[in-house]
Amino acid sequence: MNPLGAEVSRRNFVTALLAAGVSLRLDARIGADDAELTAIEQTMHAFVVERMLDGDGLCRSMFCMATLAPWTNADLAKVDQWRITDMFQNSTDKAGCLSYENALMATGEFAQSQIVRYRVTKEPAARELAHRSIRGILAAIEEGRHYMPGWLPKPFGGVRNARNSHEMSVDQYTKAVVALHSWLPLASQPERTVINHFFIDAADFFIARKWRHAYRHRTIVTAGTHPHALGLYVGLAVLAAKASGDNRYLAQMASFDDAMNAAVTDPALNTFNSTSLIAEGYHVAMQAGSPDPRLPQTIGWLWQIGAKCIDENGHGFIIRKVPEFDPQGTRLAAIATLADALRPSTRATDLARKILLANRDPARMSHTGDMSASLCEVSITSWLLAYWRLREGVTP
Repeated sequence: MNPLGAEVSRRNFVTALLAAGVSLRLDARIGADDAELTAIEQTMHAFVVERMLDGDGLCRSMFCMATLAPWTNADLAKVDQWRITDMFQNSTDKAGCLSYENALMATGEFAQSQIVRYRVTKEPAARELAHRSIRGILAAIEEGRHYMPGWLPKPFGGVRNARNSHEMSVDQYTKAVVALHSWLPLASQPERTVINHFFIDAADFFIARKWRHAYRHRTIVTAGTHPHALGLYVGLAVLAAKASGDNRYLAQMASFDDAMNAAVTDPALNTFNSTSLIAEGYHVAMQAGSPDPRLPQTIGWLWQIGAKCIDENGHGFIIRKVPEFDPQGTRLAAIATLADALRPSTRATDLARKILLANRDPARMSHTGDMSASLCEVSITSWLLAYWRLREGVTP
């Protein structure tokens, strides 16, 4: 037997199972009787519901670590203005912008966590929380349509001001798309129509721009220059093709073929943000029917290099001369069930449990570098997604 051929066949078999939605049982799981993790989950859940969620179902971001509340413009005026001005330019409400800088990413992850929680527990409260956040994402999409179909703005200032926002990012798009796709089995028929229409509109939006966009009006983002965009671009192409029945969307994959090939073994993708965005977007593409072997290969690679950024105690870190603690290790934990389903020998869920136990206090989960005075919202929402995926014990 040709060993290489056997390996390719095995990968294709697993890919086909995942694409078809077949559940693969994992050896390492956590149960409702795991008191320590259950207690931490209650802390994380309460923090999101009681502090982060706004009235429209969006998870606010970048809380002030000193107060664990949204920044005020008065407090923000006391800190170094270079980064804030760079991020929000001439906005008169920089605090309102900061509160929603990562709102769509955090909201998408929280919605996903509650969708999985609902599958595990069948609790109506989980379904309603998920739906509340999905409605928030759909409201931001509707506001974006005032500019053009497919445009998803960062909802600076909340939904009521989202149509005035001129900023977007592939990061925010990716997690919104992943959450909307996860919601489809629970959605009403009118919602499914709206969601599938958005997938088509968003794909058309990026096709018209040759899969490029301007970030902060100065940096051109492509799959080649910013590989984490692959999570969005690949996922959108497959979802739009499935929603429309038009294979011209699949033909767009050639636009980022080189970037996909490079990502399979790219050591520079060892950031937790890249891991989360590419793995989740690729997983959606697999669920939507893509048989491309590079998708599971890349997810496995992302886990492999990401795990090297977790210390013996379960803390994530950024590789530097002096390693810097990064609570976004929870984003790696959130893809553990995906990695284990593809290659059980990785025992990814064992490491994920260690990561969750090491990150138990939202008050210590700040962004890194010059944003360390602000809460890292996605470390909390990813914690919840990782927990419920481990509780589920299967890859849906």
